[in-house]
Amino acid sequence: MDDSAQHIGSSNANETYSATWNDSASNPVNSFDNPSIAIENFNILGQSDSVKSILHNISVFGKFDAPVLVTGETGTGKELAARGLHYGGIRKSKPFVAINCATLTAELFASELFGHKRGAFTDAKKDKKGLLATANGGTLFLDEIDSLSLGSQAALLRFLQESEYRAVGSEEVLHADVRLIASANCDLESKIEQGVFRRDLYYRLYIFHIHMPALRDRKEDIELLTEHFLRQFNNHYKMGVKSVLPELHHYLHRHDWPGNVRELENLLHRLYLLTQETDMGIDGILTGSALGNRVNHLQNHPAHVEDATTADEASFQDEESSNSVFDFSNDKRKALEAFESQYVKKVLSVADGNVTKAANLCGKERRAFGKLVKKYNIKKCVEIDFS
Repeated sequence: MDDSAQHIGSSNANETYSATWNDSASNPVNSFDNPSIAIENFNILGQSDSVKSILHNISVFGKFDAPVLVTGETGTGKELAARGLHYGGIRKSKPFVAINCATLTAELFASELFGHKRGAFTDAKKDKKGLLATANGGTLFLDEIDSLSLGSQAALLRFLQESEYRAVGSEEVLHADVRLIASANCDLESKIEQGVFRRDLYYRLYIFHIHMPALRDRKEDIELLTEHFLRQFNNHYKMGVKSVLPELHHYLHRHDWPGNVRELENLLHRLYLLTQETDMGIDGILTGSALGNRVNHLQNHPAHVEDATTADEASFQDEESSNSVFDFSNDKRKALEAFESQYVKKVLSVADGNVTKAANLCGKERRAFGKLVKKYNIKKCVEIDFS
């Protein structure tokens, strides 16, 4: 399969924030009659009012074929909403095809979307069916649609108006019956004012709108999300059930989560793998420098969790009581080096010293991970003491 396209049952690391996709989602039956079933099927997890509103909108919008624009920051789960619209709607038995527009040049976008004929361009060795043909009868999800060039936007707009297109290098007019769902992680109206997004395409897409809220705006869902991810990790790695200590609970609720639910999942993933005990604390999140001391301060003074200013001042005072000069760049560098060194050691320990396995565990290329091992002169074959 082309890396830029995603079909039924596959996972998309670029957008879905859940580590797994439930098989039942491929053929839900009356899933929206019971919100708890809808949450389980589509991995849209939460009990906040914003999540309830999203599930309600999915249940309503799924009954129609009109385009939907899904907005929200990176990591909020926009593709999950798109899948919910598809699998909870009238096209659920047909293909769901997703493509990330940010990965495609203008020329490649036309070839991917419309297909091409052999000889249409230098690398066109044979005829290729486009994603519109693949998604015919089903749903096409265009992720990060704001990344499209103005020319690609015009081509997409024509298809939305006429439901017809031509493969690159062909004069034959083809037709496709697809429902279009698009997503953006920016303000499209500001893009329109900047002249980089077409106003007419925006109005074509903005029939229905779903906004995926940032995790910092629904922190009441963190506990439920944490339980869900830890349960998934336990099912996958079979390392035993692990619980969250109070200091980690406080940290999770104090953090702003710029990476949203994906960042939460990745943090819990690391802590689950690197925590040797059954209770997960904040050890290993970050050590050294003022930021590490801030975490330690929150651990030792939980009453200060609600007063970020007091905690920040106290943590800096702990480290800088004898110094009158702050050096942000130097402290940041030291903190990063301390974190990288400890993190590489712990991952290598979990991987029994195998660099390839360790790189896979933390989602880095082997070469890049190997450079970190050499940078900190870590002897991967010796036993590492974590005490």
